[in-house]
Amino acid sequence: MYSWTSRVRPVVRHITGCLRCYSSATSGRQHGPLRILFCGADEFSIYSLRALDAFQKRQPGKIDSISVVCRPDKRVGRGLKKVQEVPIKSVATELGLRLHQIDTFTLWSPPDPIDLILTASFGLKVPSRILNMAQYGGLNVHPSILPDLRGPSPIQYALLKRKSHTGVTIQTMHPTKFDHGKLVLQTPRPGVPITERATPHELLHSLGPIGAELLCDTIDKGLFIEPIRDLNMDEPVEGLSHAPKITPEDRHIDWTKWSADEIQLRDRVLGRLWDMTTYKNCGIMGDSLNFKRTTFHGPWSLSGRSENVPTLPGTPRLTSAEGGVAANQLALNTIDGKTIIPSNATIEGGRKGAGLPTLIAHLQKQGVE
Repeated sequence: MYSWTSRVRPVVRHITGCLRCYSSATSGRQHGPLRILFCGADEFSIYSLRALDAFQKRQPGKIDSISVVCRPDKRVGRGLKKVQEVPIKSVATELGLRLHQIDTFTLWSPPDPIDLILTASFGLKVPSRILNMAQYGGLNVHPSILPDLRGPSPIQYALLKRKSHTGVTIQTMHPTKFDHGKLVLQTPRPGVPITERATPHELLHSLGPIGAELLCDTIDKGLFIEPIRDLNMDEPVEGLSHAPKITPEDRHIDWTKWSADEIQLRDRVLGRLWDMTTYKNCGIMGDSLNFKRTTFHGPWSLSGRSENVPTLPGTPRLTSAEGGVAANQLALNTIDGKTIIPSNATIEGGRKGAGLPTLIAHLQKQGVE
């Protein structure tokens, strides 16, 4: 059953009310029952898929059928013993929708005629060959107010860039580029407020219902039918940011530049921050190069103790817990002169989450405080 939380529903109602000014000029465009090919993957796309299924049941004259495309199951974990499914697969099965699992569009074509292709957090570029098979081309549900945060990681970068607001855009699918189609419908600026210390999970579940609502509104009003009114205004928009793919280097702590606040932010948004210096700086010997990756587990906490801290950022030392006596916590100094403490750590090649005792023991041997 498709439902929204009471926290999100009022925001959606307000936004869709504001959208009438965008869509009034093209409202009421008629089209026959659509045969839809929906391409998705994660929870964000699941919101749209469930909304489409509910919309079809309410208005079968608008949607004839929905088929789903997602990536294949993959083996993960140690020994590749665990099979990981794309989250949308089980939802498509639950709804009784026809499912296609592909890792590339090369040599693949929809087995049945289609009228409209929809994508949301899919990850693969739908080629022009497939788009040309659909009478109305394709639409993408993008979790940002385009052209801001164009790219594959808009939710993460909305947080990393400390944006105060974000939103969702329905855009046509460009035949050769990601996020370069016409803007059909979107949340009006300034958009949806981003709460303090929001996580990607929380922001996804705020934007998912809004994207679902906009997508159904687009289909209901036939806004995808040419001529399409492009909302992308000619005048430049100030303060635009790009949202490239998140890579392991985005988690690599730069002790010479990152403040304590930046470390806590990146831990909250990306998790699994790491460096190549802590292991060596703790004086652990016995390795030929004495370099191993240390992956830190959050949340990180700030030390509120008044202590003489080393001037070199990233230098590990020991500190005592609040109210404690023994120096039994690993602490690192940041570029802004603060002391930050990870919850745990994993040393490369070691057992997950078992790294802190090893690091602390070697610091104690050196008499480091």
